[in-house]
Amino acid sequence: KVAVENFILRSPNTDRPEPPGFEERHGRMKAKLEAFLNPVSRTLRTYKEDDPSLEARYARAIAYYRRPDLERAIPLIDGLIAERPADPYFQELKGQMLFENGRISESLPYYEKAAFLAPGSALLRRSLGQVQLEVGDPEQLERAVSNLLIATGADSTDPFTWRLLGTAYGKMGKRGESSLALGEAALLTNKPADARFHAERAAGLLKQGSIGWMQAQDILHALDNQKQ
Repeated sequence: KVAVENFILRSPNTDRPEPPGFEERHGRMKAKLEAFLNPVSRTLRTYKEDDPSLEARYARAIAYYRRPDLERAIPLIDGLIAERPADPYFQELKGQMLFENGRISESLPYYEKAAFLAPGSALLRRSLGQVQLEVGDPEQLERAVSNLLIATGADSTDPFTWRLLGTAYGKMGKRGESSLALGEAALLTNKPADARFHAERAAGLLKQGSIGWMQAQDILHALDNQKQ
């Protein structure tokens, strides 16, 4: 505690005013965390029905979606989208509400809009790729692969993204690419036997010297180094 207090006293930013929009962003972040982590009843007590603030409506939308009570959740998130149509995370939440309640095709445009508004977000690209994969349309499969490749490029440490990519490639009949992605996922989740199986399979299926083949070799070298 003393160290933190001393740091604050010495910091050149201590007496500076908060940057524009900081208070709202902080309020939204707090509302989102509390609404997802706390019991629904507690969230609704904290962010009361008569509180018209943006963060309160955001928290209540999440709480009702978690209950689940989409009859109350959807009008709230629709109102937020109407106010902030360029906000990717309101679009994402609407998509999440629909997707997790089995309305997969309806959720797709919201995930597409979210990724369009924040194209560099690995999380939004992964979510969009997952929905496109679940839709089951062959055209959407190719788009899913494109988005999942962007997601792995932005964050190569998420095993779930690699598993989704492996599944998408598998549905397209690209066995080598599928094994390579599944090998990456297994390596990240500390499953060396699975990682070796998939990497060796990928190396045997992909053209020698290609980027994918070299990536498979990298997995095998990483496993050998772990063993040593």
